[in-house]
Parts: sequence; structure tokens; C-alpha cells
Amino acid sequence: MRQPNFYFDGYRVRPVEEGDRAYIDRLTANDRYHAGVMDADWFLHLAPGEGAWAIEDGQGRVLLYFKTQTAVRLSLQFAEGDSSENRDVLQKGMRWLEGMLLQNHFREVIFDTQGPLLAALAKRRLGFAESSPGTLLKVLGIPEAARPAKGHWHHQPTTSQEGG
Repeated sequence: MRQPNFYFDGYRVRPVEEGDRAYIDRLTANDRYHAGVMDADWFLHLAPGEGAWAIEDGQGRVLLYFKTQTAVRLSLQFAEGDSSENRDVLQKGMRWLEGMLLQNHFREVIFDTQGPLLAALAKRRLGFAESSPGTLLKVLGIPEAARPAKGHWHHQPTTSQEGG
């Protein structure tokens, strides 16, 4: 199914296409922040729930490429209980929640806390990192089955098609 185009203030937003590959590769290779870190595949091989877009001016000239990824901001409030019970439910609950989030195409979990003990637990036991003071972030792994395949239209070439 082809994704729609969007329009705002004389600009067109369209999905990134294979025809953008050479231009994206040239842009990223010449960009000191992206050279060797990102290439056209970043925008062309998408995981479920991701989108990649080009913004064009009125003459069809690409001004910007961007990629959307799905994140969830989580808020926590523990009920009355002892700290070991809270720690146990948080660890078990996060394992369950991460699986549910992945199934629904979320790729990052963000939460804010001013609690130093909660922040330490999240970093030490749950795999979060502090992205800024008081804000914790965890990038969820993409299950192998959900990773985009190589080649056009997600076709995996056979050995004979690869010339081997």
C-alpha cells in the first residue's frame, strides 16, 4: 500500500523512495555528524512502526529527510508497599511491558523521575540510561522477525540470484 503525500505552506511531504538513495548517501557522507554513522538504509530499511519522509519545496527539490520512530513516555506511581515488593513488580512488569510495547511497534521507553533510588534501579537493573538530568531512556531491541529484509520489496535473494 502506497503511503500518502502531505502538504503544508507550499511544501510537500512524501515517503522516502529507493530513488532517494544516491542523494541521501551523498548528503550523509559529506555531513560531519552523520558520515560513517548513517546512510540511505537508515531511511529505506524501516522496522515496523517507523516512517521515513522527504520534504520538498514547490519545485520538487528535497530540503529535508526525516525518520519517525515510536516512543512511549511512561509515568510511574507506586502504591503503598515495601521497597522490595516495588522493585520486584517493577522488574517483572517492565519485562512484560517491553514485550507488549514491541508488539505494538514502540521502540523506546522514556520516563522522568526525581527519585535517585528509582533512577539507580532503572539504570542498573532495567537497562535505562540517563538522557538528561531526571530523564531516563531505554531503546528496545527489534525482534529478528521484525527486522526489514534486504533487497527490493523485502525480497531475500537466493545464492543463485546473488551470482554465487
